[in-house]
Amino acid sequence: MKEFFTRTLTALVIIPIVYLAIQFLPLLVFSLFVYIIISRVAYEFINLCNPRLYSFPLILAAGLVMGLSFALEIPDLKLSMMAVIIGLGLFFLFSINRREDLASFVRDMGIHFMVVFYIYFPLYFLVELKKAGANTLFFLILVIIIGDSGAYFIGSWIGKRAIYPVASPNKTLAGLIAAILTASLAGWLSLVIFPVAIKPWMAMISGGLIGLVSQLSDPIESLFKRAVLKKDSGSILPGHGGFLDRLDSYIFCSPLLVFLVKYFWKL
Repeated sequence: MKEFFTRTLTALVIIPIVYLAIQFLPLLVFSLFVYIIISRVAYEFINLCNPRLYSFPLILAAGLVMGLSFALEIPDLKLSMMAVIIGLGLFFLFSINRREDLASFVRDMGIHFMVVFYIYFPLYFLVELKKAGANTLFFLILVIIIGDSGAYFIGSWIGKRAIYPVASPNKTLAGLIAAILTASLAGWLSLVIFPVAIKPWMAMISGGLIGLVSQLSDPIESLFKRAVLKKDSGSILPGHGGFLDRLDSYIFCSPLLVFLVKYFWKL
């Protein structure tokens, strides 16, 4: 009961901040807001992976370059990615001065690339959704929250068959099915609360797909925590863990919704 109270109180603080940021912040300011949040996620991810050699200022700079390419609509995002790759390469080229440093080189450089292309890049698609309209972003949030809640309650009630026994032992087939169904219903509900110019059947199909992908994105992030024997990525959000714990579903679902909006919603 105490944990439930703590989680609820934290949510009551976070939800108004997120709502106001999405609804009222201009695009560039919202992009900065997202950059700060993602940078906190990146910090937690680095702490989980614990590389021997790393530069967090370089990671912040790489994330900023990528963020500007989203916010300012630079036509060729590949150029920004190439700039990030060159910057990371130069850091290691001039930082490794002993043969002993080579022992962790592949792991350390791989972690840097993971932070940029597994954390920053997909989560910046939240900015793309903001461009499509605040209600599009609210659609994603509502669908993920309801889908995850459906998976948790139904999975805890009747779930027996674990589908990711190592990554997430508590995630079951029943929970996965419940996530898809409840997220699909949430897609319809979102049109009532946050109207978007699409058909209800499209909203429900989109919601179901997001519910499915959310249940894939979450356990992949859990593998990193399992690998270092940690339950949460951080403790900054009482009752919820870290920002990475709260945003892991958005890593895959944000790009997915951008794809759906661009090619099927056609807003």
